[in-house]
Amino acid sequence: MERGPGDEAADRHGRLLAALVGRGDLVLLGSDAGVSELVGRAAPLRIVLVTAADGASADLIRARVEPLVKAARPGGPPTHFVVVGGDAAAARAALAKAAPIIQPVRMGFHHVDAAGALARVKGQALPALEEACARLAEVGPLGPEALDRALAEGQALAQQERAIVDRLAGSRRVTAVLVVACAALLAVSYAFGPGTHELALWRMGANSGEAVRRGEVYRLLASAFLHADVVHLFVNMLALWSLGPMLEALLGPRRFLLLYGASALGGSIASASASAFAEGRWGVGASGAIWGLMTAGIGIALRPHGLLPPAMIAQMRSRAWWPLGINLAYSFQPGIDLLAHLGGGVVGFALVVTVLPRGLTPVEQRAGGERPADPEPRPRPLLTAAATLTAAAMALSVVAALAAGRPWELRAPPALERTAVADVGVALDLPETLAKTTSVDEVDGLRLHTYGRLPETPMMFQLAVLPRPEEMTPEQIDAHLEQGRKALDEEPPEAAVTKGRATRLTLGGRPALSVRHKHQNGLELVTYVVALEDRDVLLKAYVAADRPASWAGIEDRVAATIGPQ
Repeated sequence: MERGPGDEAADRHGRLLAALVGRGDLVLLGSDAGVSELVGRAAPLRIVLVTAADGASADLIRARVEPLVKAARPGGPPTHFVVVGGDAAAARAALAKAAPIIQPVRMGFHHVDAAGALARVKGQALPALEEACARLAEVGPLGPEALDRALAEGQALAQQERAIVDRLAGSRRVTAVLVVACAALLAVSYAFGPGTHELALWRMGANSGEAVRRGEVYRLLASAFLHADVVHLFVNMLALWSLGPMLEALLGPRRFLLLYGASALGGSIASASASAFAEGRWGVGASGAIWGLMTAGIGIALRPHGLLPPAMIAQMRSRAWWPLGINLAYSFQPGIDLLAHLGGGVVGFALVVTVLPRGLTPVEQRAGGERPADPEPRPRPLLTAAATLTAAAMALSVVAALAAGRPWELRAPPALERTAVADVGVALDLPETLAKTTSVDEVDGLRLHTYGRLPETPMMFQLAVLPRPEEMTPEQIDAHLEQGRKALDEEPPEAAVTKGRATRLTLGGRPALSVRHKHQNGLELVTYVVALEDRDVLLKAYVAADRPASWAGIEDRVAATIGPQ
């Protein structure tokens, strides 16, 4: 630090610097032209000392301090700016104006006057600074040799931290593969034409507790590679790219893959469990796995296993909880799968604070170079086998989902096959995919035969046979249907948003009624009553709002095929 003869402010600066360095918990990074910078050895802290000449104006002091304030990096350690010397009123006014309203880091602004008294102008107090000012009369400035040693120690620490940061940014192969896989599967889900995206997501492995309990366990991992839209993908992949490379380098690619896969599985299991309370619930996304990565970072900050130096751990702890709080608040928004987030987060945190980091080489002991160093001190065949099984499970889950769901079938019009309705003597032509998914329920004394299951299929049919009390002539059937038309007009479904009018028509040469209603959930309900010789057949078609274009008009074609078995 340059000092002029008789410069009292520079002398106080030098003595304050010596008192701070002498504490042992601060190291000197630089000292030149009346500005000195110190950082905490094992705690997140930065102190900037600025000399102000006697008689310096508030504008001159502010001009010296403001560039230093603006240079503070977001996410850095708490930083305290200390002006040594200058008129007390001018220095304090300058510091008050230099303090930004929105601070990238926590900041404190202080002044040391000509008597060595410390005043806090803005921000939090700093006990280390208070203790050093109390000792100003007892210490002298650092000599040239002591100053050089302090600077050398600080530069060595800074170089070590830069090397660690470089090593933590050098491995992202697994992260890149995961990002590419998610992006590719979103493109595939859009590839089958307009009106097929949600149906394709279901067929490609969307997570559902009901489906998992039916044995479709591949959905638990396949769903972690699917996304609802481009924005959903972008947000998740941005988070993955922010968290993944550091954890991949810290843990190594094999342990990172285990962390990601286990977190994805934990999130999906937690989400699937909610279907017991919300029928028809399903979801997609990598959020559970990403929450596992986020909480893994918190776990490392709380229990580092010696992987990182104390100063970096302390800095991680100081900012670890903000992302968790923000993401937790966001998770309560409508349409966000809170259980998937929590499930993945619990798994990721538990793995990192217990077994996953054990036996790894500390980062500062790993060899440098262009290629990322292997964090494992010795070969671990069991770890390699576990990582291989995890990668295979994720890949095979996606393949199994595609093989079972066959989303490419959404491009072609469905083939209709003759289907007999059990025990009622009626048959109709149904799309093959709907005829395979059937159930029978008793509702208000009627046996409802259901074909298809939303959202697995683009539409769903329900059929019931309505017996007549006696045989009717054609004229009586005509009057009977007219009464039915009026009844349909008077009693629309409770959930209807747009009420349709019932119309008379002929379907397959038989007299019939038809009415359409729009529902609040986006479904369209089309109700048909087809008059056979001795009974009426009630057919309800529930049509998804985004059904493929190839399925347009299928409900009319199906209704026209109703007849005796």
